[in-house]
Amino acid sequence: MPLIDDDGDLLGVINVIDALVVVLLLVVVAAGVGLVMSVNSDGEPAAAGGPNGDPETRYVTLELGSQPDYVADRLDENETAAIAGTDDNVTLTDVFMTAPTVNETQTIHVRAAVEGLADDDAHDRDHFRVGGDPLRLGDDLRLDLGWHATNGTVTDLSTEGETLAIEPTTTVVDVELDNVDPDVADELVENASETARGETIATVTSVEREPATVIIESDDGNIYEREHPRNERVTLTVELRTTEHERETGTRFRGERLEAGTTIALDLDTTTVSGTVTGIE
Repeated sequence: MPLIDDDGDLLGVINVIDALVVVLLLVVVAAGVGLVMSVNSDGEPAAAGGPNGDPETRYVTLELGSQPDYVADRLDENETAAIAGTDDNVTLTDVFMTAPTVNETQTIHVRAAVEGLADDDAHDRDHFRVGGDPLRLGDDLRLDLGWHATNGTVTDLSTEGETLAIEPTTTVVDVELDNVDPDVADELVENASETARGETIATVTSVEREPATVIIESDDGNIYEREHPRNERVTLTVELRTTEHERETGTRFRGERLEAGTTIALDLDTTTVSGTVTGIE
């Protein structure tokens, strides 16, 4: 019997065109099943090793932002917190607090051991899932400590390293204060310092005073710079307790990047002043 007879039937049973339609439908169905199987509930490619991945512990660095003193006083290592919206918990392995601001708040970083599922997708991208959702740099994670709940931003995610990669450093800067009342300038002396939580975070090592200047415009429209009749320009050399992060560039004071042009406030022994950083040694 010929493969296709005179009537166009395949093996004398089914029309060739009908057979091609059936084959095409089978190909489409198979492709659809493959696509569904390769995509997870988030619409992302499923893991090559299976939809659930392998259990794994990772160490997550969270920046909790500015927190009041009463939170900083109670936050400690080995504390357990629940991840809001899931049944998962994390354990704090390290806590670092920046120098407090003048209004008594501190930027707090914590390192937390997080249990999750790790897998690789079809493009060899590493996925770490907590509560079924991927956890990535820049994501927000809400922690419930029982006595306090707060949001943290993921700034680092690693399979090792229980401690934070933040190193305390000392940085000497020049801070310029303009238009300072002479009575206030008298309070700005060498060895004046700012102390927070029992630690000295800023110490004045030298003070320079000179008349402040003002810009005036004459009746004919000319611009002149003249000495202020009373106020002063004061330049302080200050030793600051700063921090550096091995995965970030630059030095930070109170959690903010320290560079020329930065405005910082100093709560010294007898007065609080604010000035502009003009030099960093």
